[in-house]
Amino acid sequence: MEKQTRSARRDKSRQDKSRQVEKEQTHPFLDIFLKLRYLIGLLVIVIVVTFNLNGSSIGSWDTYVSQRDDGKETDVIFGQNREVRSDEWLVQTPFYLSQAETGYPVINEDYSLNGQNMIIAYNSPVKDITVIGKPFNWGFFFLGRDRGLSFYWAMKLVVMVLLGFELLMILTKRNKPLSLIGAFALTFAPAVQWWFMQHVGDLIFFTIGLMVAFYHYFYQHEKKWLRALMMLLVVIFGIGFILVIYPAHQVMLAYLLVFYFIGLLIYYRKKIKWDWFDAVLITAALLFIGVVMWHFWSISKDALMAALNTLYPGNRVSTGGKFKFSEFFYFLTNWKISFEDISFSNNSEVALFYHFFPTVLLASPFVLFGKKDGDRKIIGRILMIFCLFTIFWITVGLSRTMAQLTLLSFVPPFRAILTFSFAACLLSIWFIAYIWKHDVIPTWYKFVLLIANAGIYYYALQGSKMEGYFSEIELISVIALGTLLLAFALFRQRVLFYLSFSALIIASGFFVNPVVQGTGAIFEKTLAKEIQRIDQQDPGQLWLTEDELYNFTPTLGVKSFNTVRFYPDKAAWQLIDPEGEYERFYNRYAHTRAFIAKEDTAFKLDRPDMFSVTLNFDDAEKLGIKYVVTKRPLDDYNQRNEAQFTKLYGPDDDGHMIFEVAYPNYATWQTQTTGQ
Repeated sequence: MEKQTRSARRDKSRQDKSRQVEKEQTHPFLDIFLKLRYLIGLLVIVIVVTFNLNGSSIGSWDTYVSQRDDGKETDVIFGQNREVRSDEWLVQTPFYLSQAETGYPVINEDYSLNGQNMIIAYNSPVKDITVIGKPFNWGFFFLGRDRGLSFYWAMKLVVMVLLGFELLMILTKRNKPLSLIGAFALTFAPAVQWWFMQHVGDLIFFTIGLMVAFYHYFYQHEKKWLRALMMLLVVIFGIGFILVIYPAHQVMLAYLLVFYFIGLLIYYRKKIKWDWFDAVLITAALLFIGVVMWHFWSISKDALMAALNTLYPGNRVSTGGKFKFSEFFYFLTNWKISFEDISFSNNSEVALFYHFFPTVLLASPFVLFGKKDGDRKIIGRILMIFCLFTIFWITVGLSRTMAQLTLLSFVPPFRAILTFSFAACLLSIWFIAYIWKHDVIPTWYKFVLLIANAGIYYYALQGSKMEGYFSEIELISVIALGTLLLAFALFRQRVLFYLSFSALIIASGFFVNPVVQGTGAIFEKTLAKEIQRIDQQDPGQLWLTEDELYNFTPTLGVKSFNTVRFYPDKAAWQLIDPEGEYERFYNRYAHTRAFIAKEDTAFKLDRPDMFSVTLNFDDAEKLGIKYVVTKRPLDDYNQRNEAQFTKLYGPDDDGHMIFEVAYPNYATWQTQTTGQ
């Protein structure tokens, strides 16, 4: 009887604690804020677009082209340009702006002689049905270049927070404060912010959206209008997910979605009744996605196959099993990299999601097993299975044949660590919500978990590359404060956890990208305006831009020989390399640095995704290059009776000049290229 009384008191105490949690979740101010969240999100988007703001680091162009006509020195309002994010400011943002300058074609003719497919090129905004899968690009079509870019940044941030909140409300069983903070933790995770405009930002966005749509299709199954809405989201996010075309992350995230969907099917198999409306919705969605994908294949197959058959990255095959233990814990550096660049890599490469996976794994006997609140555990178990699956690939791997059959051959282990950290982050938030509702971990074991966490952090840091990045005090602080944050979670110190976790999110994610007004860093430059002026007077001519300005001219809507390309323009290269002798240099995703000179044409591989080519006058003539942007006095060649260079501009403050080039048989060449 006494034992039963003690047991009843314990149950009552736990019930009181659970009710306390529910009471905290329904704070009136929080409820009002969350009820208005869609209106607040819309207001944020309107404000950002109205003031023409974006988060691009295009101000990094100021390093190379500084002279501008509007009297401004910078467009940065807050933060700093991140030159390390060259995939954004040097590649993707110029792609998007170039599309705006040329009317959003599928094939942008300004990229080399024969143009580039811009769906494959970071899924840039195109006037094509495939754009239905890139909702943050829609603003370009009705807002124009600058505010279209503002819409991109604002919508992607706001909608990711909203979708993240919906997903975490599912994972946490409607723990509103934790879901809200977790939504910001996902959106402003270093992995997302350092790769915001690239594959990671897109794929995480679409993955979260699909997870929300899948769940509510089942959970809200009795509401036909909601089923239809969720299926519409599946269509939009599904097309978007497929068209990212970055299998290094795409394949693993697809596995996560499959695991998650199968888990939902198993859980809801007896809870819902399938009907004719399901058949109509599912059939229509699959048909529409199939039609869009067939359309994409029909207009892009040559470009897609060319990209897949490049020497880099198309031909790489991974078998997994190559890792360093410390790489799993690179997120320990992420609070600092916004303020001091990493010393052993670059900031983007070490950017991950925060998580407590080792603790969740060690606590799983108390949390993931047993019958208590079994309905709540389904998603936690799915996420744990996926995390273990990913760890197996990273640490053990598969044979080459099995890797290719499972498509994991596209996934380098280091890239898989980022995907793992995303799933581990979701699992950690689920875990915290669960143990706050059910105090299932004995007190003594919580101390074991804290000691184990500190030991794991110490082992990961000691002797690793991270050790040289941190001072001795920072090393101790990372271990101590990281373990303290875990202690707040384990011992249900909610307010302290919220405050400390919020501070970590702000430090790690809010200072990554700058707040910028407009695109003056490119279009207000004196050089840019002169290039556009010449192009308007003599349109359609081919430009070569020497050294580091290779992706500057196509951004302005000017046809350019050397750019950034996702696949080679082989037809152009065959004009000067008919035997394919130098194919190993240009058959790759590549930044192309080019020069013009009297000497023989020569190639140099600068890094896996960059090569340099020096064109002699004969080859430059074959290609049809008429204008050259350079810092070299090309008119020095004139006295040699070969190609003749006429200076049209410069030198400006940065030393840039524009030359028009005429070849010895220029009249014949002009007739061939213009048809006049």
